[in-house]
Amino acid sequence: MNARLHADKLAYFFIAFAIYLLIRAFATALIIPLVNVLLYVSIATSLLASNVPRVIDIPLHYAYPIRCVEFFTFGIAIVCFIVLCLKHIWT
Repeated sequence: MNARLHADKLAYFFIAFAIYLLIRAFATALIIPLVNVLLYVSIATSLLASNVPRVIDIPLHYAYPIRCVEFFTFGIAIVCFIVLCLKHIWT
């Protein structure tokens, strides 16, 4: 019982952090490079797709598409991170 309570608190923290990243990405979209915005949005989407089903009961037929969205956005976040690292190395 106690471990489930801590897991829910951690999931709520990640959801709040994802919302913060989305707000930050859209608020600074015209100032920072597009790769940074895409990185923030993909990290936030991946966090939301992995943590929202932990705190909200979803129908079983939505579980696979949500998992696919999570993996896809996580892959985009990795690619954006590598691009930003290469950009930092080359400049």
